[in-house]
Amino acid sequence: MNKSSSKGIKLTTVIFAVFVLALSAILSNTSVAENMEVKTEQAN
Repeated sequence: MNKSSSKGIKLTTVIFAVFVLALSAILSNTSVAENMEVKTEQAN
């Protein structure tokens, strides 16, 4: 019982970590795209 529950906790932690990394990557990509758009508008 303990082994299966510890595996479940580890799996949940891994999924949560992957979700956080993916979310931060999406946010950073969005901010980079916004910065590029601003630079393009300023150049025009």
